[in-house]
Amino acid sequence: MLELIDSHCHLQMENFDRDREEVIRRALASGVSEIIVSGFDSISNFKALELNSKRNLHVTLGLSPNMRRNENLEFIKSQIIENAKRIVAVGEIGLDRVKSRLPFNKQKGIFKEFLELAREINKPVVIHAREAELEAIEIARRYDVECMLHCFNGSLKALKAAQDSGCVISISTMIVFSEKQKRIAREANVEDLVIETDSPFLSPRRGRNEPAYVRYALEEISKIKEIEEEELASVLTANSRKFYRLECPDTLG
Repeated sequence: MLELIDSHCHLQMENFDRDREEVIRRALASGVSEIIVSGFDSISNFKALELNSKRNLHVTLGLSPNMRRNENLEFIKSQIIENAKRIVAVGEIGLDRVKSRLPFNKQKGIFKEFLELAREINKPVVIHAREAELEAIEIARRYDVECMLHCFNGSLKALKAAQDSGCVISISTMIVFSEKQKRIAREANVEDLVIETDSPFLSPRRGRNEPAYVRYALEEISKIKEIEEEELASVLTANSRKFYRLECPDTLG
């Protein structure tokens, strides 16, 4: 069976409260050996940490630029610092010109604070960038931290800048229905790619997305790049394992 990693999802969200254990079992049955559960505000960070006791569910903590206005930046930084040994990355953090209610300069200031924190605790960062990919890449490169652009949907110019800066590019299950994502996958170096579901969002089929569906992204990239699925899965999984500094595969449970 192919080994896959869902490099970014939100399994802690209430969308999974009814059947979370079954979702995990389906992921295992489909070959997903590791799931990265990403926090995006204080509550989702806390809920992600509650899942961290399960083997092969790894956690990132952060603050999305689409946060609620009443989020306490210092509290979230303390969540990260206090759990530095438990988390595999800082994120998601970043910049969003479309959905964020914060002024862009304010977003940049917060982004820089988290990049500095990631550097201090020696963790990679997971970046959310929407219509702000070039700015996010330019800022992040100043901090000398490993970066993953989650659910990357930027221009080819931004893709080149990301690859030139050593960023990991995460392709989501959105590739099933997005011509832009297909173009990104076609142009990207496979050595720089990982795959994700961003579940419960961006489902490649009707209904809720879930980690087992990460295989749909693999299948699309395999066709686009004309690489056998088994070979491609090996490369993508190794890329994700390297970025998140994960040890050898184990069993979900």
